[in-house]
Amino acid sequence: MRESVLITLIVAMIWVALALLAMGGAGGGQRLSAPTPDSEPPAASAGGPETGAPTEQPAEAAAFDRRFRLPVLAEGQLLSLTLHDYLTGVLLAEMPLSFLEEALKAQAVASRTYALRSYARRRHEGAALCTDSGCCQGWRDPALAEPAARERAEAAVRATDGLVIRYEGALIDATFFSCSGGQTEDAAAVWGSDLPYLRAVESPGEEGAAHFSDELRIPLAEFRAALEALDPELRLPEDPADWIGPVTRTAGGGVETITLGGRPFTGKALRKRFGLRSTAFSLRLDADEAVFETRGFGHRVGMSQYGAEAMARAGNDFETILKWYYRGVTVEPYVGEKN
Repeated sequence: MRESVLITLIVAMIWVALALLAMGGAGGGQRLSAPTPDSEPPAASAGGPETGAPTEQPAEAAAFDRRFRLPVLAEGQLLSLTLHDYLTGVLLAEMPLSFLEEALKAQAVASRTYALRSYARRRHEGAALCTDSGCCQGWRDPALAEPAARERAEAAVRATDGLVIRYEGALIDATFFSCSGGQTEDAAAVWGSDLPYLRAVESPGEEGAAHFSDELRIPLAEFRAALEALDPELRLPEDPADWIGPVTRTAGGGVETITLGGRPFTGKALRKRFGLRSTAFSLRLDADEAVFETRGFGHRVGMSQYGAEAMARAGNDFETILKWYYRGVTVEPYVGEKN
């Protein structure tokens, strides 16, 4: 009797063990069968680097700027940078990180537009652009930046991820500069190309900029020699009071031409020869000096960085800032070049 009971218990325990194995083990977890050759693959997510990331991806993976890579020429070395790291470095090099968030975001969108337009046109052999601010856009390695500054730059890039500026469907030439001195300039007045979105506009609130106004004094003999080098046919009168003649100005207040000794000189030529901050200048002659008084710093075409900061302090968001300095444009996600 006891032996039959024992046998019955052993058989019951075996059946229980077999049942647990069939359910997937003591953990109770569901076991997934291996796919068979006839199994269909999971449905592919729509989109790609230029059409948006799958909605199920983490936000970091979905960021356009972290997926798009740029070939960048940095001090003779070709780098492959994510757009995020490139733009972070541009903000670190090009704009004071003490500026308000909306001004920094406006800079990020302008610089992204400039970079992607350059990517389509390849400004340098083998590279989309370089890190020389006199040629393309300045850039500082984010890894070498002070952490707080780097985070402010990165925050502006993240907040505007993938956004660009277009005019009639095409990426614009999103030029920018430091300070206008109160008014920006038409592109045609500086480069001879008439771009409808790069028009002269007022830019108030820049008075706190380091180079809102400047003065340059040049010994009269040196000034005279420089003019004669620019124009060998120049014959200046003996009295300096008779040297300066009529001045014509551009729509943005820059000197288009100024007559000196009866000969015309362009504002651009004088700016280059004397290293003036801008072409928005006045000239007077003292007894032994030529005195230039300039307003603003840079070519003054496109977005004024100090003007963007002034607009941000007045409560404007980055899109409003961009649409003020670039006329008739849209701000939208990048979906490839349309022109």
